[in-house]
Amino acid sequence: MKMDYNTIKIKLDEINTQIKELYENAKELKEIRDRANDDVKKYKDLREDININVKDQIEEIRLLKQKRADMLAEFKSMKISKSYLAQKIEQLETTLETKPMSMDQEKDMIREIESHRKLYERAVELEDLNETIKTMSDGISVLVNQSSEEHKKVLENARVSAEKHQELLRTYAEINDLKAKATELYDKLKEMKIKEIVEEEL
Repeated sequence: MKMDYNTIKIKLDEINTQIKELYENAKELKEIRDRANDDVKKYKDLREDININVKDQIEEIRLLKQKRADMLAEFKSMKISKSYLAQKIEQLETTLETKPMSMDQEKDMIREIESHRKLYERAVELEDLNETIKTMSDGISVLVNQSSEEHKKVLENARVSAEKHQELLRTYAEINDLKAKATELYDKLKEMKIKEIVEEEL
């Protein structure tokens, strides 16, 4: 009878130790899961910020492309190019410097040079516009890749969170099973103790 009592007591202590270890394990799992959930939110927010930035830049490029299309149409209708304008300005300036002319002719020539210079500046602006559109498009490609990376991190952390949550549920189920066994053993011990006391009194 005594041995039986001690065997049960040892078994109960073992179960209580197991329960304590499982609670420690559950605490670790919960921390990992919660950290993964925080990271999911963090990377989702980062991804969202990048996507908003991409959307804004795409709209900006759309407007720049529209402006470029209008400028190209303007140059096309005049059948002129940047190189043609550069040559024309040089030719007009040479004429102005070398050819004798009246005051009115000189004024007309200066006006013509000025008009060609303004067009030349527009042609330079068009080139700059092309460069800006290209740079921005390259930048968008980089941002899209970054967004894709953040999305991978969201998925990875969501997977970790779900895995740890399942492990946590299994751990709690195990704890509940062990608690039920411990209660059963504790009730047996109590019963034995009462029986022992009753027998001693007889």
